[in-house]
Amino acid sequence: MPGMEAGEELLAGGRQTQGVVRLRDTVRRPMGPHSEFVHELLRYLEDFGFEGAPRLLGVDGRGREILTFIEGGVLHDHAVYSPSDAMLTKAAELIRRFHDATAGSRLAGDAEIVCHNELGPHNTVFAGDVPIAFIDWDDAAPGTRLFDLANAIWSFADVGEAGGSMVSQARRIRLMCDAYGWDDTGMIVDEIQADLRRALANHERAGGRKPAEIFREMVLWMDTHATDLESP
Repeated sequence: MPGMEAGEELLAGGRQTQGVVRLRDTVRRPMGPHSEFVHELLRYLEDFGFEGAPRLLGVDGRGREILTFIEGGVLHDHAVYSPSDAMLTKAAELIRRFHDATAGSRLAGDAEIVCHNELGPHNTVFAGDVPIAFIDWDDAAPGTRLFDLANAIWSFADVGEAGGSMVSQARRIRLMCDAYGWDDTGMIVDEIQADLRRALANHERAGGRKPAEIFREMVLWMDTHATDLESP
């Protein structure tokens, strides 16, 4: 990558943010318009004692944020792995601890919690079946438990046409809900449907024909199978 310094290693894969590198035991990431909030959040989580996020170490001479590098594996592609029940359960438990940590905080403001907004295997560092930390906090913002949990379950539990039988998908949804402490799987499925419809509408407004086609198919699939997904 042009402009990389000696010892830097480009980090890539899945939906990895562009321009992220590892330098020894740190990660260097480009700053963005939302970085001030993200930095406050990471400092808050460290002070709170939540261990499931990297630590902010500062900003380097090139204006990049410096974060601790977390050893482990990131699972980028559901096509080449099958998440274990332990992985899903422990991820949901870590999500609950994160949400509880931010509930009522100044950063949440008038909202219920702070949402990560991109929770999934592609943004989780695992050691075996154990999630060590969530990464890539660029989209974090105040929001609701329902939205963040539903988005996470959609990604972690591989909900969709390629996710296997309805029985297995419904079971994975229930497994994560139970681990989080969320009683109503119907609300989760409804929120996944609503989020996909919002994404479709956004792509249609933006004139993105191909993305709109993809999300239109996803919405149709969810509309067809929603009832089955609510009852494991």
